[in-house]
Amino acid sequence: MTRYVARLGAVGLALGLTASPLAAQLGANPVYFSPKAPNGLTLAADFGTTLSGKSGGFDITNKPNNVGVRAILGLPIISLGLGGGIYNTDVPGADKEVQFMASGALKLFSPPLVPVGLGIQAGVGYQKLGSGAFAVKTISVPIGIGVAVKPPTPSVSFEAWGAPRIQFNAVSVTGSSRSQVGVGASAGVNLGMPMGLGLHVAADWLKLSSKASAGTGSLTLPETQTLVFGVGLHYTFTIPGIPMVPLM
Repeated sequence: MTRYVARLGAVGLALGLTASPLAAQLGANPVYFSPKAPNGLTLAADFGTTLSGKSGGFDITNKPNNVGVRAILGLPIISLGLGGGIYNTDVPGADKEVQFMASGALKLFSPPLVPVGLGIQAGVGYQKLGSGAFAVKTISVPIGIGVAVKPPTPSVSFEAWGAPRIQFNAVSVTGSSRSQVGVGASAGVNLGMPMGLGLHVAADWLKLSSKASAGTGSLTLPETQTLVFGVGLHYTFTIPGIPMVPLM
């Protein structure tokens, strides 16, 4: 009986937590793309916040936010990223949690003299809310294609981009787990100065399908929609010896 009550409590807690906006990759942070990303090592400091959210057709009152950092290694054809953040659920009495992400992108079309870039990107994010038997774990996998326009400018580098994606989320709590599939899109602007310092802003929309329970102990996940906004600073360090390779 005690085990059954504990399971019900865990499931109830999971439902309560997943009623708040779920992770896009880093929760409350846009999925950033840069199809014409510069070669070198880019370090970014991010702030993201939830503008609105719905769960099961109801508006979500709490507005989670994230403060984090990312490191992106840009090579002629691919870029690899790692990052993390402090996630604030905006729920009274709830602790802030650490979350993590990794990403990889492939430049499909990004010649140096052409202002248009095209790339595909996939990533994974991990978020854990709560502790012990009541911890709710979410693994997020966004996969998308990004298009960027980066016109030549004499001083400030300007890149406007947009990226539709599909997303897979897996939510688990003690003895129960469910997965969701959704669609999303993010768009933004990256500004860069000649000395390497830059600014980035983006918005991100995500809709995850509902998932009914399947068997004893399985979670019921409602349809969820979120809209988040992010802003931050970045600095790119050039790496000598990395050539510029035109891609067609």
